[in-house]
Amino acid sequence: MNNELLNTLAEIIREQVIRKNDVELEGLGTLKIEHVPQHKEEYKDGQVVMLPPEDKLTFTPANENDL
Repeated sequence: MNNELLNTLAEIIREQVIRKNDVELEGLGTLKIEHVPQHKEEYKDGQVVMLPPEDKLTFTPANENDL
């Protein structure tokens, strides 16, 4: 593959992720945005911190049976 093709593919994936659409890469897996609500985290020293809500990009590999 040439660089132009890879750059175009990366741009398409980036645009879809920004729009919060799932991106299925046949034979590889799926990229999707998962919303994580606000939550608190307690550290070993007892300090409690509230973490803001955020969107995380996750990747689920394709099932070998689906190939």
